[in-house]
Amino acid sequence: MDSNSILVTAIITTYNRTDYLEKAIQSVVNQSYSNIEVLVIDDGSKVNDAKSICAKFLSCNYIYKENGGLSSTRNFGINIAKGEFVAFLDDDDFWESSKIEKQVKILLENPAIDCVHSSAAVVDENGKLTGEIIGAAQNKIHKRSGYVFWNALGSWVVKSPTPLIRKKVFQPDLMFDENIKVGEDVDFYQRMFYRHKVFYINEPLAFYRQYEDENRLSVQLEKYIGIEKKMYLNFIKMGINNPFILYRIALRLLKSAEKKWNQVFLLKPISISKFDFYFRPVYCLKNYFNT
Repeated sequence: MDSNSILVTAIITTYNRTDYLEKAIQSVVNQSYSNIEVLVIDDGSKVNDAKSICAKFLSCNYIYKENGGLSSTRNFGINIAKGEFVAFLDDDDFWESSKIEKQVKILLENPAIDCVHSSAAVVDENGKLTGEIIGAAQNKIHKRSGYVFWNALGSWVVKSPTPLIRKKVFQPDLMFDENIKVGEDVDFYQRMFYRHKVFYINEPLAFYRQYEDENRLSVQLEKYIGIEKKMYLNFIKMGINNPFILYRIALRLLKSAEKKWNQVFLLKPISISKFDFYFRPVYCLKNYFNT
């Protein structure tokens, strides 16, 4: 099969921020892999500057929707995507030119793999490399491929601009949770790991932009507090009912929740007793982390 015969959908989400959007679109258009459907989903921006930026690119489709948050915007793109493979890109990040070509090749050669992800290079607000790479440590590279659920739960997820995912992965009980406004990617990818095998490329195939902006959700750490409770409930909604598996999941999430709380609230740390931790993890998840 000619690899370029597979249509890939690139979903670029944007909302009230166009400073970097053209760079993001350009990085998709410049891919060495040519068969890409580009969808820019505008989540109800007050000013439609994104529309004029998209008009510069013949292959770029601009779609405006009512504001609903990042999860609803990604889900909207997934539901209209025509591609067999789907990739996500935030409007302030961008891709290395061979990203999609390398990832498509792996998916075609490995039918048991449903998601390919990679490390990402950090750039500053001007798009200049900082020298920082976000990804697996050298001694943990092997833990990022295969069935990674248990080594990933509460520890890591794929970096947002890096994955390429088979569209069949997205099911009614495995979409982005539109009730989660911050950390929706953490919830989605951990649940995806439960069902699907992944492959990790130890190479920065995307560029992740870090800069000072109080409106960036990724830096509003307090808003991540309590996400573990929502994640636990979403695992149940997926149909997981084995009590031993749910117990193990609750323990991992509780450990992550306690660590996160104590990083954010240094002056009022939580200390969970061993009894509560091991015998009442679900109770702790539901009652200990309310802000």
